[in-house]
Parts: sequence; structure tokens; C-alpha cells
Amino acid sequence: MSFQKIRTSFFWLSFVTIICRVAGLLREVITAKFFGTTGIYDAFLIAFMIPNFFRGLLAEGALSTAFIPVVSELIAKGEKKEEILRITGAVFTFFLISTSTLYVFILCVCWILQKFFSLPAKIADIVFLLKFTFPYLIFVSLSAWAMGVLNARHRFVLPGLNPIVLDFWWIFSLFFFTGFFGNTLEQKIFGLLIGVLIGGASQFIFQLPLVFSSHGPIVFNVDWKHPAILKMIKLFAPVVIGMSVGPINLLVDYSFARSLAEGTVSALWYATRIYQLPLGVFSISLATVLLPHLSGQVATEKIEQFKENIHKGLEHIIFFLVPSTIGMIIFRKELIELLFKRGMFSEYSVEITAYPLMLFSIGLVFYGLAIIITRAFYAYNDTSTPVKVGLISIATNALLDMILMRFMGHGGIALSTSFVGFENFFLLYWFFKKKFGILEKKRLAKSFFRILLLGFCWGIMVQLIKTLMLSYGALITVISGTLSGVLLYTAIAAIFRFPEIQETKVLRWKI
Repeated sequence: MSFQKIRTSFFWLSFVTIICRVAGLLREVITAKFFGTTGIYDAFLIAFMIPNFFRGLLAEGALSTAFIPVVSELIAKGEKKEEILRITGAVFTFFLISTSTLYVFILCVCWILQKFFSLPAKIADIVFLLKFTFPYLIFVSLSAWAMGVLNARHRFVLPGLNPIVLDFWWIFSLFFFTGFFGNTLEQKIFGLLIGVLIGGASQFIFQLPLVFSSHGPIVFNVDWKHPAILKMIKLFAPVVIGMSVGPINLLVDYSFARSLAEGTVSALWYATRIYQLPLGVFSISLATVLLPHLSGQVATEKIEQFKENIHKGLEHIIFFLVPSTIGMIIFRKELIELLFKRGMFSEYSVEITAYPLMLFSIGLVFYGLAIIITRAFYAYNDTSTPVKVGLISIATNALLDMILMRFMGHGGIALSTSFVGFENFFLLYWFFKKKFGILEKKRLAKSFFRILLLGFCWGIMVQLIKTLMLSYGALITVISGTLSGVLLYTAIAAIFRFPEIQETKVLRWKI
């Protein structure tokens, strides 16, 4: 398949992702008004991250490394529908049983900790809230299964809209549920917990009609000895640790931040939400679209198509994320002020959130590139190499956190994250080139420096626009800077005939 068709799906999924990320930002804007950068919200975020850790490990990890490539290969080879339903049904049954069992185990652990141990207040709050956040794992894992089934059949738009469902119930709960539990923040947090659980269940239900129409019914079974299931297990087993790298790094970061001043966990969370916006819109969207195509091309030995598509993918990521990085650094304070400064979110909150945003942004391009290369490994059914890289990053991140936070506070945690992003990309690139010999160093280096030069010149112009607009306030500054910046970047790229602009043609929409 030509990259033009992949690009078409990518642009539509990016458009959908933009809608979802804007909805996610709106969710954070409203949450900031209700909870700001407070201790109870710090505790909630960590309690919410723990089920997300297992989601990444059991659901999204298994899907991206094993489920989607194997199912895509079966579809590409014309396997019978009934057989595919048996395989996907076995995976569904496994997710349902394993996540429910894990929740029961977590309940027992929380009860033991509360009953027999005297926990510090900061830890006790997390343990208490975890009992209510953990059921989210069950629902979101089933939702991830539905997304994987649809992605394997090249259905990306509807699954891409799925995060909006959670955002809706999250926001709804802030306005309509929190008031039922009392007036203090510690009481209002229960309303948010209810919204999260309803949102998780709704994310799964939202995708079911398309799953039934394009894939078929859910076939409950425990045939986990099926050859395709065994292949998935073989692929997924070595990546259990690897897929936990990101969540472990986040938990380490937030645990260190929890030992600093109150509100630093929330500040890192809000900054992360902004810096991950372009990462989700461009890198994750493109990687989602690329994976089933790359898996099919490897399975059918269309290596030249694979080579061209992976290079095009990396070049597009550089093209989109370089200006995103520069823009977020230039407008960091104005962005935070415009989005969050209201209610419980004070001027102090703006300062402690803008600081890590700048430092997070430095590693944005490298994280984006690493996501694409990781999917290329998965297409080759190589899940062990990303694991090795991930293990190195855990050690690096923890070491740098301890060193840098002494001198830079929670900003050191953000800078550590950026350095780990560069390290991940460099190691993944080196291992992939060594094992498969497909990546062309000169082509990628030429693309990177060409776009970096464009971004540098563009950044100077955007900084001038910001200087002229600052006296009109954050709203005018951000809007005028964003619109004029996008137009300038597109115009310059078109004038100098950058292929990322010249080759763009969005032809049709396929949900």
C-alpha cells in the first residue's frame, strides 16, 4: 500500500485525535477550576495512574505488540471469519477474567494496608482512593480490545473518538456529582470517581455497534491453547516489562514529585497533558495507522513498501513535531494561563506548571520518532528489543530524577523525561538498523536538519509575533500566535517545496 493511502487515514485519525485532545484539555481546564494544584488531586492522580499502568501492560501493550499484528496477518492471509472470531473471543475472555481477578487482589492489598499498617497521610489517601479507581481497568481493557479489533480491520476514526466518552462523563461528574458529597475537596473527589467509572464502561459500549457490524459477535471461550493465541503470548511475554516502562517512569516521577511541595504532581500532570497533545495527534495517530499496514507488508514480504512507509512516517513526525516543540516553549506561560488560570488554579499554579512544560517539550520529537520505530519492531514480531531499551530507560529516568530534582525541583523530573526520550530513540534506531538494515541514516539526518532549520527561522518570526501581541493578553497572544504560526509554517514549507506538504492529498474518509 502506498504511503498516500496511509497518509489519508492518518490525517483523518489526526483530525479525530485533535477533537479528542481538545476535549481532554477542556476536561483538564474544568478540573483545574474545581481542584487546582491541591494535595487531594495529587493523590487522585496517582490512584488513577495505577489502573492505567495495568491497562498499558495488559490491554494496550498486548494489543499493540501481539493482538493487532497477529489478527492483521490472519486477515491479510484470508483466514476464515469464524476462526478469527474464536481467537478474538479468547482474548476478550482473558481480559475480562484477568482484570476482574486483579481488582479483587488489589482490594485485599488495600484492606491489609489500611487494617494493619500506619500509613503516612499522603500514602493513605492514595490507598483509599485506589479501591474506587481500580475498577476502571476492567472497562478500559475491554474498550482497548474493541479498539484493537477495529484497528486490525483498518477502522480508526470511531475508536479514535473513544476518549471523548470518558471526557464527557468526567466533566459531567464535576458539575453534577461532586456537589452530592459535600463542600470540601476531599468529599467532592468522590463525584469525580463515579464519573471515571461510568466513563470507562461507556468507552466500551460506544464501540460495540461497529465491532458487531464490521467484525462480528463476541465469542466467549477459554481456548488459550489455540496456535494464534500461543503466538500472541510468545510475542507478548518478553514485552511485559517493556510495556510497563512508561507507566513505571511516570509513577517514579510522580512519587518523587509527591515528596516535593504540594501541587507539584498536579503541575506535572497538567504540563504533560499539553505536551502530549501533539504527540497524540501526530505520532500515536500515525503509529496506529501504520502498524496493521507494516505488519501486513512484512507478512507478505513487501519489504520495499515497508521501507518507504517507515521513512515517510518518520519524516512526517519530524515535520509536525519540530514546530510543536518550538511553539510550546515560546507560548508555555500564556498557554497555561489561558487554559487553566481560574478558580482553584492560581498565578502560583501557572508558574509551577509552565516550568516543566518547557522542559518536557525538549524531548517531544524524540518520543514521537521512538513510537514509530517501536511499531516497526512490532511489525517484525520483535518485541524483545524495545524491552531492552525500556529497561535501560527505567534506570536512567530514576537516576536523573534523583540528581536533577535536587537542583531544579520538579523541573528536573521533566528534563529527565526529555533526556530519556532522546535515549530511547537513539537506542531503538541503532538496534533496528543493526538487526534489519532498513533505515537510511543520511535520509533521516537530512530530513531532521532541513526541518530544524525551517523551525528555527519560523520560531524567530513567531517570537516576534508574541512580543507584539503580549500587551493584548493571553487569549489574543495564543490565538494570533497559533494561527499566524500555522500559516507561516505551511507557507514556508510550500514555497520551498517540502515533500510533507507537496504530497498531501486527503482523498476520502473511512471509519
